[in-house]
Order: sequence, then structure tokens, then C-alpha cells
Amino acid sequence: MNNLPQKDLHLCLIQSDIHPVCVEDNLNRYRILLENMQSNPDMIVFSEMFACGFSDHVVQIARDYTVLCLDFLYRISQKYMTDVVASLPVLENGNLYNRLVYIRDKNIIAQYDKRHLFFGCEKRLFTRGETKMIVNKSGWNILPLICYDIRFPNWCRNYYKNDTIAYDCLLLIANFPASRSNILKSLLVARAIENQSYVIGLNRIGKDGFENVHCGNSIVISPFGKIIAEAPFCENYLLSVKIERLIIDKLRENFPVYKDWDE
Repeated sequence: MNNLPQKDLHLCLIQSDIHPVCVEDNLNRYRILLENMQSNPDMIVFSEMFACGFSDHVVQIARDYTVLCLDFLYRISQKYMTDVVASLPVLENGNLYNRLVYIRDKNIIAQYDKRHLFFGCEKRLFTRGETKMIVNKSGWNILPLICYDIRFPNWCRNYYKNDTIAYDCLLLIANFPASRSNILKSLLVARAIENQSYVIGLNRIGKDGFENVHCGNSIVISPFGKIIAEAPFCENYLLSVKIERLIIDKLRENFPVYKDWDE
């Protein structure tokens, strides 16, 4: 088992509408929402494609706005003295990636290019990533993933090796449509139970550039599969939640399913 400090983790999840193409308006909405934050969390999390959502304009947005978006995230990290997570379209070596960035102290300390690209615009325009990442925050190992990834249990899979469990929290940022919101919730609960980890699902609201509707329903799930926090339906909302280290450590101590996971 991980021999790490037992520190609870305070997160602020930003469930928000994302207007297609209107990058500067979206960033300004986030600034206003964050003014209502009661205290500085350990981590601020934005949803998938946080500044622009999906549309046929993502290549142009990647060309014109990547620097602006990253600068915004750096400033948020510095202003609130916290880690920041978001994804955005990034052009690199002629390829377009849906890239999750993990920012600390105005630096990208880790990044993840979405592995499972959804059919349609994303599969047509983007290049898939090949490698997962796990990042450590205050003794918590966190696996960040993006939207469609949650449907693939092998990609989400935790593992136990050398007396260590790979991750303690699966963090999913998404643009999951309202028509499949119940499926998303079921998948998140299943991933929590089977991996003996917290699972955090942050989803957007509003319409994207293809008129797909999203309703949010962002949730935080305990390792027992219990929903411990949930954002309101279709509202711009700051979901503030604290996940407890003692709960996950006690579960793993008293019910060590992880020792029987397949290799």
C-alpha cells in the first residue's frame, strides 16, 4: 500500500457553458465564476475543450488561441495558488491534439493527449494520444482522462505492483451529451468500484458547434460507488468538494480487492 501522508484534497470543479468559437467570452465567464469561490482549493478543474468546445473551427482556434488559453490557465494557477487542469486543441508537428494540461506554479508539469477519439468531428480532425499519465498532488496519485475514455475499462484500469496502487483518483473532464447522461453516471460509478478509487466527472453544459446539448450533472464518487457531490442540472456552477484520504485507505485496508486484480 502507498505509505503517503493522509491529506484530504479540496477541488473546485467548474461546470460551465462553452460558446462555440467565442474563446475570449468563455474565458471571461470563467473569471466571473471564480470570483464566487469561497476559498482557494488544491485544484481547479475546467472541462474538456474548456475555451471553445467542439466545432468545425477547432483547427483555427488552435492556431490563434493556444497561447491565450495557456496564459489564462497560468494566471488562474498563480492568482489562486493552486493546480489547474483543462483540455484544449493544440497543433503540434502538423497534428491536432485534444490535450489535457496539468499546470502547477505557472508550468505544465504533465500533459495527456486524448486516446479515444469520438466518431465524427473529433476522429476526423484530431490525432489520438498513446500514453497515459499519473500526476501526484499532496500524496494523491491522480489519473486524468477525457470524456470518451471512460467507456474503455482497460484504459481506465488501476493496477497493483510493488506494494503500490497506481492511482487514488480518476479525474474525467468531458463534453458528454445530455442524451447519454445516465450512461456517463453509470460508467463513472463502475470505474470507482472496480478500481477502488475516487472518481470525479466534470461535464459541460449548453450547446456545442454541432447543436449537441450537454446538461452537466458533474459528480464526485467515493471508492464505494456512492455519489458524494453533484452539480445542478444545466447550471453554470462551481462544485466545491473535499475527498477524504482516510476513507480510501480504510477501504483498501479492510477490503483489499486490489490484491486480486488481474495483471
